[in-house]
Amino acid sequence: LQEEGIKMINPKSALKEAGELQAHFIKKRDYMLQRIKEMGIVVESAGNATFYLWCNLSELPDPINNGFSFFQECLKEKVITVPGLFFDVNPGKRRLDKHSRYKSHIRLSFGPTLERLRVGLDGIERVIQKFA
Repeated sequence: LQEEGIKMINPKSALKEAGELQAHFIKKRDYMLQRIKEMGIVVESAGNATFYLWCNLSELPDPINNGFSFFQECLKEKVITVPGLFFDVNPGKRRLDKHSRYKSHIRLSFGPTLERLRVGLDGIERVIQKFA
């Protein structure tokens, strides 16, 4: 079955589809990068092989310069961000959340549709304006 399946795969079509998929995500990534940077959020990783941005909030005003506080404020706007604290590998729980190296970070996804990204980024912008 696998050998027959290989015969059905057209390398040109597969490459074309992969290119179209990459172009689709690059468009959304670039849109999100532009909006996030305009809001004063530092992007430390632009998601070259994923559909996530790794962002540093340390230049935002208190209290939204903390990933968990930012997450809570964004929830009020019906926007979900992921606090960087959730990505701090902490074997044996030696570090408390106040000592996390990712305390001021968040992860954002540019996986949703462009329209959903616009809505979410508008909500993030309202949060930042509220504390500006």
